[in-house]
Amino acid sequence: MRAAAAAFTAAALAVAVAACGGPAADLYEVIRSGTAPGADITLVPSGDGSVLCNHRSVELPDKLLLTAENFDFTYHAKRHDAYPSGRNPVYTYVVRTQDGTFSYSDDSPHLGKQLRALAAWTFTVAKTVCH
Repeated sequence: MRAAAAAFTAAALAVAVAACGGPAADLYEVIRSGTAPGADITLVPSGDGSVLCNHRSVELPDKLLLTAENFDFTYHAKRHDAYPSGRNPVYTYVVRTQDGTFSYSDDSPHLGKQLRALAAWTFTVAKTVCH
């Protein structure tokens, strides 16, 4: 009985370690391009509290991580939305998620609150975290 209990405990521990040991998943990828100096950047926030800034890993402050985790792009990604630019775009965004890819510009007409919030989040992360 003792040997069976020890074997069960060892197996349970192995399963628990395997479940916790994987890398955190990337949340999505934002590729920003544009005409302003420093416009071109690729950001990939991760559930582990980091963000890749043009392939360089940097710690993401908790508030910005929480914001990144709370975006839900399912609707736009599954429809593969491509919002046309207005007359004077400064930034253009391509967003890749596990559900699909979508794009828009900062002056695209009829942008919802969430896409404007992503533009603001991207600007803040690029300026304050990625430098």
